[in-house]
Amino acid sequence: MYMRHRFPEHRYKYGKQEKGINLQDFVHILERVDEINLLNYTPLMIKAFLTLLYWTGLRKTEATGARAHRYILKPYVKRTEPEVRYTDNIKGIMKEDIYIDDEYLCINAIARKHGQRKGALRLYLGLPYVNLIVDQWMTTEPNTRVFPISEYDSWWIMHNIDPKLYLHFFRFNRITALCSDPDMSIVELCSWTGLHVRTIQSYMERSERYIKSTAEKMRKSLIPRVQLAETK
Repeated sequence: MYMRHRFPEHRYKYGKQEKGINLQDFVHILERVDEINLLNYTPLMIKAFLTLLYWTGLRKTEATGARAHRYILKPYVKRTEPEVRYTDNIKGIMKEDIYIDDEYLCINAIARKHGQRKGALRLYLGLPYVNLIVDQWMTTEPNTRVFPISEYDSWWIMHNIDPKLYLHFFRFNRITALCSDPDMSIVELCSWTGLHVRTIQSYMERSERYIKSTAEKMRKSLIPRVQLAETK
């Protein structure tokens, strides 16, 4: 077991995960929650937290909150000297940030890294395991964070669930899935994720959305020609 409050040198020694997971894979992750040491957190809180990240693609600190801290940007071509910057204080999702509107669970979460999210995210209550988020929200005291999980503890728990995965992977997984949907517009994707257009476009390319749509258009345009040639 690693020392608490001190991350190991190689937090992602298996590298960035490029292959997405489906719902059945996620079920196995939830099952692992009951098999590991959760420190002082309840299984409900951890399962609800993972479900939130899986369906919404939120950054973990947008859900849990984070204190402002100092960091240094390393020099590169356009910046010859190190640059000191400070993050904003993130309150996380509070009890009052969640409400139910008809068939949807609405979640207000502030977008980080200069992103913008104008309204509450809406999760259909019939989605698998969304009831866990509802249960965790209902047990939360007023004016309290719904997911009061520290950065280190959230990493440690995820590491013990699956050493090859990390919490930010759920964001990559959801955004890639949304971007692969040909009916999803860039405006919709930016509104949901809080990301800029340029970043969304890179996700679209990674999801092979354009390659698949191009292949489909080629198929539709070539089939009539092939059929015409066969009749001659």
